[in-house]
Amino acid sequence: MSTNTAEGRPAGALPDRVPAAPRCAVLIGPYGTGKTSLLEAMLWISGTTGRLGRVADGTARGDAWPEARGQISGGLTLNTARIDYLGERWTMLDCPGAADCRQDMRDCLTVADVAVVVCDPDPTRVEALAPIFTLLEEMRVPHMVFINKVDTLSVRVATILDALQSASRRPLVLREVPIRERGASGEERVVGHVDLASERAYRYRPGSASEVVRLPASLSAREQEARQVMLETLADFDDVLLEQLLEETHPDRKTIYRDLGREFGRETIVPVFFGNALEGFGVRRLMKALRHETPDVAVTACREGVLDPVDAGDEGEDAVLRGHDDGRMRARLFKVLHLPHLGRVGIARLWSGRLAEGDDFAGQRLGQIGMFDGPAMIRRTDAAVAGEVVVLPRLENVPVGVTVDAKGVIAEGGASVPMPVAGLVLAATRAADEAKLGAALARLVEEDPSYRIDARPDMSETVLIGQGARHLALAVERLKLRFGIEVETRPPRIAFREAPRRPAAARARHKRQSGGHGQFADVSLELTHLGRGEGFRFEDRTVGGSVPRNFVPAVEAGVRDAMVSGPLGFPVVDLAVSLTDGLHHAVDSSDMAFRTAARMAMIEALGEADPVLLEPVRPVRMTAPGSATARMHAAIQSARGQILGLEAVAQPVGWDRLEAMVPDAELPRLIDDLAAATQGLAVIEAGEAMLQEVPGKLGEKLARTHAA
Repeated sequence: MSTNTAEGRPAGALPDRVPAAPRCAVLIGPYGTGKTSLLEAMLWISGTTGRLGRVADGTARGDAWPEARGQISGGLTLNTARIDYLGERWTMLDCPGAADCRQDMRDCLTVADVAVVVCDPDPTRVEALAPIFTLLEEMRVPHMVFINKVDTLSVRVATILDALQSASRRPLVLREVPIRERGASGEERVVGHVDLASERAYRYRPGSASEVVRLPASLSAREQEARQVMLETLADFDDVLLEQLLEETHPDRKTIYRDLGREFGRETIVPVFFGNALEGFGVRRLMKALRHETPDVAVTACREGVLDPVDAGDEGEDAVLRGHDDGRMRARLFKVLHLPHLGRVGIARLWSGRLAEGDDFAGQRLGQIGMFDGPAMIRRTDAAVAGEVVVLPRLENVPVGVTVDAKGVIAEGGASVPMPVAGLVLAATRAADEAKLGAALARLVEEDPSYRIDARPDMSETVLIGQGARHLALAVERLKLRFGIEVETRPPRIAFREAPRRPAAARARHKRQSGGHGQFADVSLELTHLGRGEGFRFEDRTVGGSVPRNFVPAVEAGVRDAMVSGPLGFPVVDLAVSLTDGLHHAVDSSDMAFRTAARMAMIEALGEADPVLLEPVRPVRMTAPGSATARMHAAIQSARGQILGLEAVAQPVGWDRLEAMVPDAELPRLIDDLAAATQGLAVIEAGEAMLQEVPGKLGEKLARTHAA
């Protein structure tokens, strides 16, 4: 067996090079897979922390944020950490994994050199990874997979790999095979791994680095089989390696490491590692792979179109294209937070150049720069260099997602934002907080643009719309913990409307005499229905001055007064009203008299127009695993939805997309039913609402219910 180098690098690996520029890795994966535990293991292994923090006992770095200790937001907040590992600097971004709280993940991936996808060793949960793989492929982010909780592994790794491959278009490359031992109870457990590139065996040791051991003879055949599969995958991209395999020539380790790093940087393969983050097992191997194979910031900046590509060097076309750093400061502002004592805080990644206190950033002079250590900002007195993630306190007027230089914005951009679907009415518990609530909500939306505020003055309510119940609950908790505002919540009122179905006419006279000037007005109105969505039209068709022109605006005002609440109790829409005749008195007529008479006539005409109840319905697009399509059909039909189409989507593989028109009154229940039908995997998007007639007895029932 070969021996370790001084750094513990596998023998035969590429020689150490000049330390790379600071790089950025994003930890992503479904909720509960152990991303934060992996970050804690990285912090401990790198020497950043003195002990291995644990989420369960509240000693994890991310738990220092007040939000992370909340009842709702634990595990749903973005954690940031800086790590120095073997002489190189890293920014680690641990993103929330809940399906309805993934805007942080989208934002962070816009600046990532690499992503680590953390998953459970359970083939039945692979469907939850499909949207994540699709997003990574769309954004062209190189990514590795870390199968966590290997101590619970109950199937062959090959079985998990096959399941994972069904969710990824890029070929997965298994980099390790497990060493198993049978315990005293008779159950097998994973006690180490064999690295397929170096062909070295390692045994896990609690509290320290793995120990190099002899490759178990019983594992030799399995190791050779897995290694051959890895080499054949690499040979798809390397003709020289393919020839060696065809000639049954054993390729040298330098070639293997070169191909692994090159193809990973070119986004053509996805390496797969495993371990137990809670104990730190397998994490060192992952970190060394990240160190040797993650592209440089200049490569990422080129991929993002920030820097122009230049000659990549000796390998020519086979090398990864990289951008040219000309020394000019360029950075992307990918996140904004509003924090006490720091104000509006920008988080940006430098693509090129340097940034220090007193420098200009998008035309604004920086008072200071820093970096996060948990929730605390550490002020930096040295200059940040290309590749680093910096914290910029009191950064005003620079929108999220843009790329800037010292003078201003040089490129728009930012992550995609899904359309929110679930709404919640918020009202401040304390009257003193009412004025602050609007500003606090605006800041929440800036921090997480997958929220939206819908002000409804006609219904006297402010609605926060988000991605789901958990997303909205997170906002309520943030309002309390971050801004000190407690709110009461309730479901939004449904914006029912009513409209006439047939023409009608009415005449009304308002006459009152009580000494002095009286009140007199006589108005004749005709109304007809308009097409759905055409709103309201008013026309004066009087002749001969029966209603003087100066009183016509008062007649229209009276008509509108009556439309606020029609015979069914809801605002009236989609009608045209004509003033056809009337009478006036030279002394007793007034604006108020004509407004009152018009309202009386309009109320009578609306009662004769056979009104119909209208409800808002909106297009809803639902994407979920094909195995759940039948259950989704049933949920939509139960919610009075009208299915418009069904199609299989190219990505994620094996998923279907359903489109339907769904009433707003049924949408909250549908969201819950879809979550249950798809194990929380459904991706739901809703469009703008339109009004649609509620049929027969259902309309009468809804009208009675909501009137009550």
